Amino acid sequence: MGVPQIWELLRPLLIDNRVPLKKFVVDFKTGHGRPPRIAIDGYSWIFECGFVLSQDTPKKYASHGTMAKAVLNFIHRLKEFLALDVTFMLVFDGNMKPSFKKNFDSHGASLENDYLKTWNAHIRCHEQLGHCLKLSSIGEDSDFMQVIKRILDSMRISYVEACGEGEAQCAWLQCQGYVDYVLSNDSDTLVFGCGRMLRNCSKFTSDIGVSGNSPQAKQASSRELFVTVIDLNELQACTADRYNWWSLLFFSVILGADYNHGVKGMGKTKAAKLAQLRDPDFALQFRRLFGDLKNTCRDSDYEHFQEKVIQYCRANSVELFGRNYRAMLGEVSLEGWPSKTAVMYYFHPVLIPAMDLSVFDKANLNINGNVNYQSLDFKKLKEFLVTFKLPAVANFDGWYAETMQEPFVLRHILTNREQLTDYMQVTDEKTLILGGKFTLPCLKVRYRPYISFFITNQSPRKSQSPTKRKRSENEYKYSLWIPQDLIPPNNVLLQRWNRTKNTKSPSPKKQKFSPQKNTLDDFLRKHTSPIKTPLSTHRSEVVLEPVKKKLFVDEGECNDSEDDSLIILGEVQLKDNKPS
Repeated sequence: MGVPQIWELLRPLLIDNRVPLKKFVVDFKTGHGRPPRIAIDGYSWIFECGFVLSQDTPKKYASHGTMAKAVLNFIHRLKEFLALDVTFMLVFDGNMKPSFKKNFDSHGASLENDYLKTWNAHIRCHEQLGHCLKLSSIGEDSDFMQVIKRILDSMRISYVEACGEGEAQCAWLQCQGYVDYVLSNDSDTLVFGCGRMLRNCSKFTSDIGVSGNSPQAKQASSRELFVTVIDLNELQACTADRYNWWSLLFFSVILGADYNHGVKGMGKTKAAKLAQLRDPDFALQFRRLFGDLKNTCRDSDYEHFQEKVIQYCRANSVELFGRNYRAMLGEVSLEGWPSKTAVMYYFHPVLIPAMDLSVFDKANLNINGNVNYQSLDFKKLKEFLVTFKLPAVANFDGWYAETMQEPFVLRHILTNREQLTDYMQVTDEKTLILGGKFTLPCLKVRYRPYISFFITNQSPRKSQSPTKRKRSENEYKYSLWIPQDLIPPNNVLLQRWNRTKNTKSPSPKKQKFSPQKNTLDDFLRKHTSPIKTPLSTHRSEVVLEPVKKKLFVDEGECNDSEDDSLIILGEVQLKDNKPS
């Protein structure tokens, strides 16, 4: 979990950094010419999907009643990232985490060489045996990890099993340039040196994670995934270097994190003041003490550093904290500093000595541009998933067909084959408004089954009098909105849509009045009502007599005419000038 107070420090600087995930991918691809590469803290997903009931008790997993829901959430998350055609890598925790993590009382004092002994033994094990010092076999995995790994292996999604902390391995991947961002909610990701990360991937427009349950979070919910983008270099630039990874690390050590309780008398406000000081720069001095793995500091150097920090706080408490803390900052304040071994685990977490780069091989479907999804064993995966009796899935066959095809629609479009128009078409376009302020031009792509496993010989269902739109929906059963900027302009589907759009004739304007007329129209136009017509000052010499109508005409009077319409017999002129 790290130190939640780090997010309190950074929150004012991250107000405008909450963006839709799709827009983040589009903007990155526009600026870099390729989709982003993301390392995902696997434990964060395990917890948010519901496999683990508590972050503090990871051994308690959801094996009774909630495993099916967790599996459904996990499949949905994989689908979201596959559908954007980004490169992503799940990284899971290993067994080389410190034994004293979150159990500080049993740790006590450590010898100076404890960490180095463990590190050297770990390196030798990798060199001689090719695996981690504390390697767990498949049979030792918890039930939920076996399920997760089976799903990933069935879908050919590669993942990394770290030696120690998963967040530390993610940070290393980002620092070495193998990925662009780390997706995690753990502040330790920054403490371990990560420079760019994505936080709180959820459907909340505010910086809240999946587990957010406040009324404000529910009101600000969205249908789209949002992420908070953190770039440590940008934070340093806008805060005059107050925030860097060693200052955040020093803040965590003083306040207390996963490996220590924290220094007595130092709350988050005092710890933040000390970590952000530049004259003297205690955070940088702390880094110089422990930053070099080969030249570890002596006990006396570490004790001298602690005493120097306390003495400075006593002498400058008013300037630092706004109050005189001389009495509070007594000798007892020296208690609570982490041991040298614990500090070494902060600065030098146990990592994989030689990274197996085959996880980035193009054969894996989680790597951008892979189009080998046709070769997946969909039948075997279906037989495995159906055993969970997934909740809220009434029609499993229909759900499975759509869920397994939607992740690869964009990749199928990007192949740009001429045959695309046989089973895919663009039918609509619109600009989506995400979060009330982000615009994203999108295309609606309708498609029929294009993966051989799901193609059947059944003809599409036809309605009695289908409209053009209804025929399209019957023939192209599935649909998906895709950001327009993810599809190249020369794509055959996009070119066909542009031709169709340009050749569409405009719809005729509606007539304000009906063009149809009957035999009474002319008569009423000639003889308007005297009530509605203003009286003339000149009396007319000719006054019309009321019209005599004959509703029934004898057969002899018809003159053999077949017209049975209303007959006007005639008009009579009155001789006197009296008004009618």
